[in-house]
Amino acid sequence: MNIGKQILAGFAVLLSTVALLISAAGGVGVWIVRKPVTDKATRIFDRIELALNVAEQNLEQVNISLARAADRLSTAREEQRTLANQPRTADAARRFLARTVQRNIAPEINNAHDKLHTVAEASVAVNSVLEDLGNFPFLSTSGMDLDDISEMNSRLAGVAPAAWELSRLLGEPASVVDAADGQFSRVEGGLNTLRARTAELEPRLQDVRERTEALKSIVLDWITPAALLVSLVCLWIALSQISVMFHARSWWRHARVM
Repeated sequence: MNIGKQILAGFAVLLSTVALLISAAGGVGVWIVRKPVTDKATRIFDRIELALNVAEQNLEQVNISLARAADRLSTAREEQRTLANQPRTADAARRFLARTVQRNIAPEINNAHDKLHTVAEASVAVNSVLEDLGNFPFLSTSGMDLDDISEMNSRLAGVAPAAWELSRLLGEPASVVDAADGQFSRVEGGLNTLRARTAELEPRLQDVRERTEALKSIVLDWITPAALLVSLVCLWIALSQISVMFHARSWWRHARVM
């Protein structure tokens, strides 16, 4: 019976020693990994911030290009209406106006399309990182609405051909003035819609930035307290294992004496 108690006491000492070593390693290790974890979290949020900066900068370029295209379209429409009252000798002026649309309006629309595509790519990057963070408790947050940006890209892709068609119609004789006027309306309507939609994206990007900054503050501010909590738990476990070791040693001595 005493031998059984001695074996049980020895087994308890062995287990408590292992638990003590593990808790000590955990208490020390958590402070070793704290800095790498902080650095990694900082890099993750830096990636989000960089992608948001790219999205905001390119969205600004989209707005600038669309505004230029709209202004130049308005000017071209006024010139077209003036030429509509001119005799056929104004055909040369109409061809010049057509070249103006080709060189000054259509390229701005194409540039806006390219920049909006970059906005979409940056938004995908932001959403991807936020989705990865969402796998951890209390770190879930929503990103950009990619379907909305994709729909805007599709709409903008349709405006560019309409502008090229407008330039073709403007180069035709005055007999097609009604067709050109209708094409002006289609291009103008498309540009106005897109300018309104891109204006809606700006506060959404700002909202994502603010929520991301709040999330960053939570993560970085809680890394050190979390490490302290883990180390305290490990210390409590280590102390409890030391107590178990002393009790197990006492059992072993008592069983040996008996």
